[in-house]
Amino acid sequence: MSKKILIPLLFCLPMLSCRKMEPSWEVDVNAPLLKSSLGINNILPDSMIGINNDNSLSLVYKYSFYDFSFDSLVDFPDTISQKDFPLPGGFPVNPGQTFFNFSENSHLSISGAQVTKVDFHSGFLALEVFSSIPEPVIVTYTIPNATNLGLPLQITETVPAAPPGTTASFVKLFDISGYSMDMSGPAGISANIITSNIKAMMHPSAHTYYLDSLDKFAFNVRFKDISIQYAKGYFGSHDFAFGPDTTGLNIFDKISSGTFDFENIKLHLNVENGFGADLQVAFDDITAINSKTSHAVSLNAGIIGQSINISRAVETGNPEHPVNPSVYSYNLDNSNILDLIENIPDMISYRIKVATNPMGNISSGNDFVYYNNPLKAILDMEIPLSLIASNLTLTDTVDFDLGENMGTIKSATLSLYADNGFPFSAQVQLFLLNENMQVTDSLLFPDMIAAPPLNSNYMVIHPVRSVIQIPLPGEKISRLYQTKKMRVVARFNTNGASHHVKIYDQYRLDLKLTGDFSYQIQL
Repeated sequence: MSKKILIPLLFCLPMLSCRKMEPSWEVDVNAPLLKSSLGINNILPDSMIGINNDNSLSLVYKYSFYDFSFDSLVDFPDTISQKDFPLPGGFPVNPGQTFFNFSENSHLSISGAQVTKVDFHSGFLALEVFSSIPEPVIVTYTIPNATNLGLPLQITETVPAAPPGTTASFVKLFDISGYSMDMSGPAGISANIITSNIKAMMHPSAHTYYLDSLDKFAFNVRFKDISIQYAKGYFGSHDFAFGPDTTGLNIFDKISSGTFDFENIKLHLNVENGFGADLQVAFDDITAINSKTSHAVSLNAGIIGQSINISRAVETGNPEHPVNPSVYSYNLDNSNILDLIENIPDMISYRIKVATNPMGNISSGNDFVYYNNPLKAILDMEIPLSLIASNLTLTDTVDFDLGENMGTIKSATLSLYADNGFPFSAQVQLFLLNENMQVTDSLLFPDMIAAPPLNSNYMVIHPVRSVIQIPLPGEKISRLYQTKKMRVVARFNTNGASHHVKIYDQYRLDLKLTGDFSYQIQL
């Protein structure tokens, strides 16, 4: 055995022979724990950020808070036909013989509208047939004026033999996506008419059966879950009232609290009419709601309560973009829109009235509608990010893993290095999250992150570094080992609260957290 191995063994023998001795070492470790870089994209998606001529940033956002679809415009009924036929008794029906043949022109009641053509985007035709005949029966249902790729809509199914004294039935859901239906009637001069035919034939494998006068044959036909790709006709003159109703607004989702004051806001209320019908629209109320604070601000503008006449859309003939909508735009710059936006709303409440074809059937039955081209109410805003912030709170969640516990931590100090390029001072708080994203504890850094120096135009000259330390008590140290992620919360306040400061794309708050740990390691 070499001396290099023997000497350590001799050194260890006394320790192994005396169990009461527990050698230990104190180890000091300085380790990086996390890094995070907070910018304007931590508040707003990149798609909402516009760059101005001076390279400052603006929030550019279009928000459709109301859609008036074809389903609202025209109430298409579910039921097409519902018939119950007593069968004449006393004559035989042989296998393969047709014993029932019925055609009808079903006139649909479509809420005062006169529809001559409809193309289906999606949905089903439900055919339900009942038979008391104790032999299997083949049923064929056809709508000859509903076609897809030149072929008529046709459903053929077998009704099973009915047990004695009972009724057999089947239900067939037929996908009508892509089908086009002519509803102008047999002569082509009517509307709302579906021409159909239903036939019943004794199954070739059946036995000859003598019909009885008590035998029953019935069917129901209805639409299910339909949406319209295209419709043509006259959609009627109707008055609709909608609301009060609310819709979510996600523009400020990443701002959890605080207030801001914008220097100015450019905002238009746009009404886009995608229907081939004249409309009259009145906004009785538009209110911005902050559900966190329960504070609501109603729009105070000349458009509220006033009726707006909006002409019909125009067909382009281009299948990719079939409609040029008619657009009415109202400038809200001189309203109280600053108050609405500075409320940091996450909901919009509205009350709207819509009148269709207020001058009657001036299109002579040539109203039209295309899928995904409704009436829309849109807030079109551009907000230059020139603001005063008060406790404006940004959040970011980052991965965190302290690793395995090497021993007992005698003491620990966290150091936060903050390179601040925003024209704000900030305070940082860290929330410890477990694997289920639940908060287990928090660390508040007591000192403020300093604001960087500004030039005469209130632009950041250069970032400024702040170093903030916080000692950790024992219970917080143990929770750090259970932490898988950290939520970084930074609360900002404008440097020089009396001046609006612009936000530029290069502004960042870079954070680095390190830990100085003193371990007691036991053998």
